[in-house]
Amino acid sequence: MDNERARGVVGLAMKAGRLVSGGFAVERALKRGAALAVIVDDEASENTKKQLRDACAYRRIPLYELGGLGRAIGREERMEAAITDRGFAEMLKKKFNVPDEGTGSTEADGDSANSRGQEETSPDGLNDGGDDL
Repeated sequence: MDNERARGVVGLAMKAGRLVSGGFAVERALKRGAALAVIVDDEASENTKKQLRDACAYRRIPLYELGGLGRAIGREERMEAAITDRGFAEMLKKKFNVPDEGTGSTEADGDSANSRGQEETSPDGLNDGGDDL
């Protein structure tokens, strides 16, 4: 993992308005389903890390540990952040060298057809989503 490049992605997400930071904002993003990746500073307390680990595991959202998180987003005091954009979440995943599982589409990152609000279709174009009655 290249920490400097990962911090660059996080800083860019902040500038683009696709990142929320701070305990309450991250918790709200997790509960609303807006968080696609969560980052915790490596100097955060063990209690904070455990709470985020548990919340992310429950929701099957990736959690990354990154030194200098606050500095990367321009808010030194922040110890946790959540990325709310799929593109930035994928960029961060690549910077942390996380391998794709299976076909590259996992439920953990919410990239299934149903999580995007799309109907599943069979190869012949018919709806395989079950009975709509």
